[in-house]
Parts: sequence; structure tokens; C-alpha cells
Amino acid sequence: MQSAHLQAIPSNENPAAEAERLAALLEGRRAELSALQEEFREFKERYARTVGARLVELAEVEAEIRRAEARLAGLEEEESSEDEGRPDFEGTAPSAAPGKGGLRKLFWSVARMFHPDHAADEEEARRRHAIMAEASRAYRDGDVESLSTLLDDEQLQSYCASSAREEVPEDAAARLVYLKEELITIEFGVKRLKQDRLYHLMLAAAEEARQGRDALAEQAATLTRKLAKARNRLAHLS
Repeated sequence: MQSAHLQAIPSNENPAAEAERLAALLEGRRAELSALQEEFREFKERYARTVGARLVELAEVEAEIRRAEARLAGLEEEESSEDEGRPDFEGTAPSAAPGKGGLRKLFWSVARMFHPDHAADEEEARRRHAIMAEASRAYRDGDVESLSTLLDDEQLQSYCASSAREEVPEDAAARLVYLKEELITIEFGVKRLKQDRLYHLMLAAAEEARQGRDALAEQAATLTRKLAKARNRLAHLS
């Protein structure tokens, strides 16, 4: 069945010629998406090293402070049941939990929705793995906004569950339909990337770099100062 996104091919249209045009357009958009993904991957790696790790450490120290304050106040710390019944997603579950609360709940809500075990085929499983890798990155970086976006994006859920792609058809009309579907997928990938909070941070960092400033280094320095204050506070409570 033809996708609802696609319109019927006009009778006066040459499917072969239109397919060639779309094939060229698709190749260009794939190259654009690939370049964007590589640039974004490099930025996220740097963000994780300079900012993300400090965010996780700060959250852990703040959690220790809360526990120490609770002990001094004579309050019993509530046992957390957030990990009970959580999905087993080997290789994706975060190695360091930044404290208790909403972030962890968001992560496991995303995991329950996009777990690869729910996939109908290998192609869908691959898509679900990619989404879970992004969810794990967001968890490690304390990125609540990205986790919420994944959880609330109905279009992403539809994309994840869409049927697997077959080989390019030889028939001109069928090939045209296939290329249109592929172009929709690529355009969606570009859109998803550009909606990411860290993508906008990357653009802002690039603009500041042109002005001779290192935005990530400045954020890291701010977090380092906050960490020092938090550790000092914890030392006085211990």
C-alpha cells in the first residue's frame, strides 16, 4: 500500500525521469545528513567529556548532600523502587545514575517505549537501538529535555515502527514511490537532529567560537566551581 505521505503520480509525469531527479536529490540529502551527524557526534563527544561528566558528578555529590542532611535530621532515607521492573537493555543502560528522581524515571519510560525487544523485524530493532543510544546519552548528560522529547514524539514512534525498506525496485513507478519514501526518512532524520537541544547548543558554541570564546570550556569551569562548593558542603556534613 502506498504511504499516506505520498501523492499519486500525475498521468503526464514521466516516472523514470522523476525517479532520476529524486535519486539525485536523495543522494545530496543523504550526504548532508551524514555530514551533520558526524559534526554532531564530534560535538556530543566533546560535550560529554567537558560538561556531561561534570554534570553527573555534581548530581551525585548533591545526592550525597541530601542523604547526609537527612541523616543529620534523623530522617530515614526512603528506599527507591525506581529500578524495580526496569527493562533489561544491555549495553544501553547508563553506568552512572545522576541521583534519584525524574531523570531516571524518564529514561526508563523511554526504554519501555522503544526497547528493541518490541521490534517486529531487524530494521525496526536497529531504529530502536539508535533511539535508546540517544536516550542513554541524554541520561548520562542530565539532559531532561531530550528525554522528554523522545518520550512525547508521536512521529518518532511512528517512524520507529514503520516497515522495513526493501531493495530498490526496478520498475520505474515503484522506484519513484520507494525514492519518495526514502526522502521522507532522510528529511525526518535531518529534522530530528536539528530539533535536538544539543544541536542548538552546538550552533551557539560555534558562533561564540567565531568570537574567540569557548562556550563548553566556560560551562565546564562554572560546573567545576559548583562541584568544589558542593564537595566542601558535603565535607562539613560528614
